[in-house]
Amino acid sequence: GECVQPTVESCILDGEIVAIDPATGKIQSFQHLQHRGRKDVKLETIGIPVCVVLFDIIYLNGESLLSKSLRERRQILFSSGNFQEIPGKWKFVEFVDTNDNTEIDDFFAKSVAHGCEGLIVKLLDEDAEYVPSKRSFSWLKLKKDYMDGLVDTLDLVPIGAYYGKGKRTGVFGGFLLACYDKETETFQSVCKLGTGFSDEQLEKISLSLKDIVKEKAPSYYRYDTRDEPDVWLEPSRVWEVKAADLSVSPRHFAGFDKVAHGKGIALRFPRFVREREDKGVADSTDADQVVHFFQQQTVSVGTDTANQKEADEDDM
Repeated sequence: GECVQPTVESCILDGEIVAIDPATGKIQSFQHLQHRGRKDVKLETIGIPVCVVLFDIIYLNGESLLSKSLRERRQILFSSGNFQEIPGKWKFVEFVDTNDNTEIDDFFAKSVAHGCEGLIVKLLDEDAEYVPSKRSFSWLKLKKDYMDGLVDTLDLVPIGAYYGKGKRTGVFGGFLLACYDKETETFQSVCKLGTGFSDEQLEKISLSLKDIVKEKAPSYYRYDTRDEPDVWLEPSRVWEVKAADLSVSPRHFAGFDKVAHGKGIALRFPRFVREREDKGVADSTDADQVVHFFQQQTVSVGTDTANQKEADEDDM
């Protein structure tokens, strides 16, 4: 395309497609892409334009670049003249080179303020080769939900459990969590939770939950049938959960109809913190509090109001 110059015969680039606001050119939340048509789309009917943000290059004109350092690969991508930015269509990722913690904190805060979920911290020279499809300590995620003070923890009630897979076979590996709505006297689903547990915790929790397994969902449980768990649980436990943020959701029911018609609120990227044995269900976070937390969010992702954020599926 226009980004790739005639000097390039073949290449493999690493990047991400993002939705952009046609009026301001600002990057919008990932959820906006879910509303973009995928079949039989005509150019003149596209309402959500997209832009490709380029991170890296791993192959150029018949040569693999996997063994080169990030600094070398980045120079080839950004400064060699082989590729160029096209406003609103192709963009080079923003970055800062530093080993100073204060500068990292400042850049992290800037990214969150612009609606990003965090940073990827990468080694630049030593051990900085590109390793595809494999976790590496050369690349680390720094996400806003990992940082204390960005989002309050919530005390939620597990109402269902999913059997684990792989090494978690034989124990519960995920859970459906809910908050209680005093107005409707129902437990409203708020997320599916599968991270933050050690294997030992899952074994202990699975054993302790056997006593509260129910044959079917009570009539006062509000949930989407697509999220129906393998077993239902009596609402008697309270867990402290941390999340990246709260989003409008067509699949969850917390604060249903209170922030968006026909929709509830969901936790994004929820993570188990601990069991709250000191709390009963009556002391857990209720639906009105979830709505309040949602409305108190000051950072929106690609929009001017947090109410427009929407999660189309679970981040479990």
